[in-house]
Formats: sequence, structure tokens, C-alpha cells
Amino acid sequence: MTFRDIQGHERPIRWLQTAVANHHLGHAYLFHGDEGIGKRLVALAFSKFLYCEQPIEGPRPDACGVCRSCHQVEQGTHPDFLLIRAEDEQKQSPKIKIDQIRSLEHFVIYRPLVGLHKICLIDQADTMTVEAANALLKTLEDPPDHCVFFLTSSRPEHMLATIRSRCMTIRFSPLSLVDTMNFLCRHTTLNQEDASLVAAYSEGRLGKALHITPEDLRIQLRQYWTLLFGNVSQSPSTIMDLCEDLVKADHVSEAISWFRLGIRELLLVHLNSAHRSPLFPDQSLALLHLAETIALPDLLDLLHDLERLERGQQRHLNIQIGLEQFFFRLQHALGARTLQET
Repeated sequence: MTFRDIQGHERPIRWLQTAVANHHLGHAYLFHGDEGIGKRLVALAFSKFLYCEQPIEGPRPDACGVCRSCHQVEQGTHPDFLLIRAEDEQKQSPKIKIDQIRSLEHFVIYRPLVGLHKICLIDQADTMTVEAANALLKTLEDPPDHCVFFLTSSRPEHMLATIRSRCMTIRFSPLSLVDTMNFLCRHTTLNQEDASLVAAYSEGRLGKALHITPEDLRIQLRQYWTLLFGNVSQSPSTIMDLCEDLVKADHVSEAISWFRLGIRELLLVHLNSAHRSPLFPDQSLALLHLAETIALPDLLDLLHDLERLERGQQRHLNIQIGLEQFFFRLQHALGARTLQET
């Protein structure tokens, strides 16, 4: 993967190319943006460019992608390149641990073997343990002049402020719906309808889009539609049982994401009755009816509830009570009417 192979992110790539051309390469960069958006791919492409034996010159400089160094970076075998990633911890909470940062400290002591730089790419840097983060901070405070550090994160606010302050920060934005759909149509076997559905769900994050199966996505959309709007007149005890089941099954994070999609589509229909949801094309009439039933302030309150739930998870608050409050607010906003699916 080289710069020319990456869809979008023209501005960050141009910024990096200009830094090299002007001999203003920094010692540490923080690439931040949504998960699956392409931060790590750009860091790898930039690493190839810095090591490339036959770089492409001109207005858009790039790595050749075929020399020995480019292949070594791609395969993770380049002697001057180190990739550190979060390790699975019971397959739920991957962490970057102190031993991994200690290996980085040992790696950066020595000068490069074949290139001008030693490059350390720390993927998902926000998953560092406290001990690992403090160890990295010591290295960033007095970095060797031959080292370049790339840190990627979808949650930079979870990183030490002192680490962020020692990095040049570059934000990565999602692709447009049209660009995502066109990429999927050109580079996958998806037809236009499936590509439109996957692009809308991925919200411009190609890394996410490329791992989605349209058939599975449609099944989940129907399931969460029913969960959210299928029967808003259910009793308080039924709502509490539903929330308890979501918590016990550890599906709260997933549910919050799906609920946000549903409420967002409802908000778009509320603002523009002509809006046709690419996620719920078979629920157009139901969405229109819902938009006529629920008030705009209530919709915004529901979105805020979901945001608070997400923050509450991070703070280990009682998520079940928060879920119950969300469903009770939804039931109240809809006037406890039973909605028939169309």
C-alpha cells in the first residue's frame, strides 16, 4: 500500500510529503480519527516512502512499492522498522504493555542499519497501560535524532496529555458517502445497492466497510430496528428485562451504536421528509410516521442519552439503568403508540 493506493486523506498525505520535501520531518506524529479510517495505512505508506530505494519524484512523491525496503515494511521485516500493536487480553480489552515499550526503548538506542531513520509505529496508542505510557513519555521527552514515531488513535483523549503535546497531530476525516461507495464498486464484488448500504453504515471508514457482509448487515439492521422501534408500548418490566439481557450478553456497546444509527436516520427524515434512508429502505413509511410522531427536541435528547451511555461505559457507571432511562424516554416521546412495520 502506497500513497497512490489510498482512497482519500489527500490533505494529511500532502502535509507529510511537504514536510519531507522541506526537510521539516518531525520526530513524533499522532494520527487520530475514527476507527478503521486508514490512519495505520497512511503511516505504513509514509514509512515505505522514507525507506524506499527508488522513490517516485515529482509533484506527488511516493514510494515505488516494489523495492526490497517497501516489501520489508509491508511484511514487517524491515530491520529499522518496529510495529507495536495492542495485545489481546482475554480477547476483549487489548492493551499495549510495558514490555512492548521496553522493547521499543532497546530498539531506538542503536542507529539505523540500512536507512536514515528508525521508525516506530504504535497502533492504537490509546490502549497503552499507565506504565507503558509513562515509559514511552520518557523516550519522547528526549528522542534519538534518528527516530521517527507514529502513534495512531481513535480515542486521543484517552492518552496522556503530555504524550499528545510532544507529537505533531494530524486529524483524519471520513470519506464522503459517494467516494466510499465508488471505491467499493471499483475494488470489490459488491453491486451498487450493496455498496450504498455498506458505505452508509461504515460512515466513510473504509477499514470498516471492507469487513462488512451486506447480508449479515441487513439481518442486524432488522434486529435492532425491531429492538428500537418494534414495540414501544411494552411494559416497564419488559424494558428492564431487555436491558438486563443486553448487559449480561455484553452487547451494550454494539446496541448503542445501532441505536444511534436508527435515531440519526429518524432525525434526517424529521429534517427532510424526502430523505430516503440507505440503511432502512424498507422502512420508509415507518420512518416518516415516526418523524411525524416524535418532536425534534426529544430526538436530540435521545441522542444525548446515547452519548452519556457511551461515556458512562468508560467510567464503569450503571449502564443498565442508563439503558432503561433511554427506552423510557423513547416510549414517552412516541406517546406509547404501537408502531406497525411496513
